[in-house]
Amino acid sequence: MPQFQYRLIDTAGGVIGVTTFDRAAIAEGDVLTLPDGTSGTVVEVYDDEDGREGGVVATLVVEES
Repeated sequence: MPQFQYRLIDTAGGVIGVTTFDRAAIAEGDVLTLPDGTSGTVVEVYDDEDGREGGVVATLVVEES
């Protein structure tokens, strides 16, 4: 199964980390399991050139639960 890397940031702009999911597309409203085992809801997706910096699919802004 292919793996896709995403950069995760919190709503204050702090970096949570880079993680891998088996989904090629993640959208606003999706709930994800974060690297520390907690969950978070995607509130914004940056998939433009800046959001893909470092070879990730996108940068995801996540509101932690």
